[in-house]
Formats: sequence, structure tokens, C-alpha cells
Amino acid sequence: MLFLGVDGGATKTAAAVADEQGSLLGLGYSGSTCYHFVGVNKAKRNLEIAVKKAMKEAKVGWNDLDAICYGLSSVDDTPMDTEVIRRFASEVTHKPFILVNDVVNAYYATCRGKPGVTVVAGTGSIAYGVNAKGERVRVGGWGQILGDEGSAVYIAKRAFQEASKAYDGRRRYTLLVELLPKAMGLTSLYDISFKIMSGQMMISELGKLAPAVSEAARMGDKVAIKILREAGRELALLAIAGLKRLGLSSEAIVGASGSVFRSGRWLWESFTSAIRRRNPGICLFGPIYGGQPVAGAIFLAACRAGVKMKERAVLKILEILRKKEEEASTRK
Repeated sequence: MLFLGVDGGATKTAAAVADEQGSLLGLGYSGSTCYHFVGVNKAKRNLEIAVKKAMKEAKVGWNDLDAICYGLSSVDDTPMDTEVIRRFASEVTHKPFILVNDVVNAYYATCRGKPGVTVVAGTGSIAYGVNAKGERVRVGGWGQILGDEGSAVYIAKRAFQEASKAYDGRRRYTLLVELLPKAMGLTSLYDISFKIMSGQMMISELGKLAPAVSEAARMGDKVAIKILREAGRELALLAIAGLKRLGLSSEAIVGASGSVFRSGRWLWESFTSAIRRRNPGICLFGPIYGGQPVAGAIFLAACRAGVKMKERAVLKILEILRKKEEEASTRK
């Protein structure tokens, strides 16, 4: 049987065609399918591009697919969001499909339906979990302006706050004063502030500054290290709250997904140690990056077709995608 899975977030979209044995037959990437950032038409177009690429590589048509799952950003945030996304996804797709939030993909890619909670940290941050009773919980995901603690945008905002204080002489010097504008191709912190305040730059674009914070941390900058550790603790709180609300303690899984977990050992150590202090018996899985969460969409599509994919099949897809991500980054 053949399944189409899609993982669409604020930054990029991955589509994959695979079978129940974990053979990845086709893969396609495109830009964001978050219509809040790129608009409905662009989100629809990006979804179509990723799906067509995956199906072309797999040499399949719509009639060859046994089930489809789209895990897209903003689904279930509000009824209106879900309706807007379902409408444009239906215009792309020629048969019935499952529609879930992209955090659900990450949960099934890391926990594979077992009791646990998965934290997703990319442009924004959110957690999603399920217990043995089938009860589900969602934590965080309040948006980059008011919440999304631990996300790339959060790290960037904290870095700008500390850098601007240093520039003013309100705190000790930090490399972030120079590295943040450089990361944006700008000359000063004032340029970043002006672009945000004037509306020339969306707040989500601040996430591009997060790698500069990691760079500063690797250079020994204590302010940057402090920010990354703080972000790790914030992300851990998402998992801890999810576990508590689901009544999970030991023998549960905590998955990690998203580019923020590439920020360096300071964030990861802070994240894992905070969780293990509260829940010492937890099994950690991940982190997974890039297009890897699309494996969760394949898993869900298989479930829709009445097929329970074996864990080794999901792990096989994750490994193939990991290698492809590494190859792609090497070519850059």
C-alpha cells in the first residue's frame, strides 16, 4: 500500500510517498504552508509544489495512493484556521485526506502512538501528547508575539534585548551586538528595530537570528549561553506540563523536534536535565529535524488505511530523511 504524508510549517513543507514497510519512494520540499505568514494563495501553491514533487519522484498518481495525511501549521488553532486550510488543501488534493496540526506529525514520528509528549521548537514552539487512554493534550503554541517560549523567535527576541542593553551600557558587553545585525545583512541593532517597528519585517523573520546566538555561544559568549539554557528550560516546561496533564510520569516518551534543538549542547542539556529532574524514568527520543516529522504523517495515513506501521518502518523513514538532510546541508 502507498501513502502520502505532508508536514507543513512556518518555514518549509515536506511531502513524502512511502509504503507500510518504510520504503521512501518520493520526497518533495517547498516553502511555508502557514497562510498567516505567506497568504492563502502562496500556502496553497507551496503545498501543491511539495506534493507534486513527491508524487513525481515516486511515479504515482492520485489513484495509486491508499491514504493521505496533511499535518499543517495552524490546523485546530481556531475553527476558522482549520476551515481555511481544509479549503485550500482540498483544492490541491483529488481524494479524501486526514488533516491535523503539524505538531501531531512530530508526535507520531517520535512517540509512534505510545504514551508521551513531543515538543516542537522551530519558528514557534508547542507540545502535543497522548496517554494510554487516548486522552490528548496541547501545550504552548500561543504565537510569537505573546508566547512560543523557547522557540527561534523567542531566542532572537531575548538576544536582541540583551544586545540592546549592552549597546546602551546597561549590561556587560556581548558578541550579540555585532552578530545579530550581521546575521540579517544589516549594519546595526537600530536597523533590526526599525524594520520590525515599521512593518518591513515580520516578527517570525526574527527566527533567522537564532543561529547567531548559537555562534556566539560557541565563541564562549556568556550571555548567549545563558539565553540558550533559558530556552531549553522553557521548552522542558512544555513537556513537563503535558506529562502532568496526561497523568504520565515514568515509562513515557518525550520527543523533540525542530531546528531549535540544533542550537547547541547548552539548550539540549538544559532541556533534558529539567525534564529528568521532574520525571527521571522518561525515555527521550530525538531530536528530529527538517523534513523528518513527515514520517509521522505517513504513520497516520497508514492508520487511516487500517494499517498499523511497525516501529522499525517509521525508524527506517526517519533514518532515510536524516541522511538526505545531511547530504543537502553538505551541498550548501
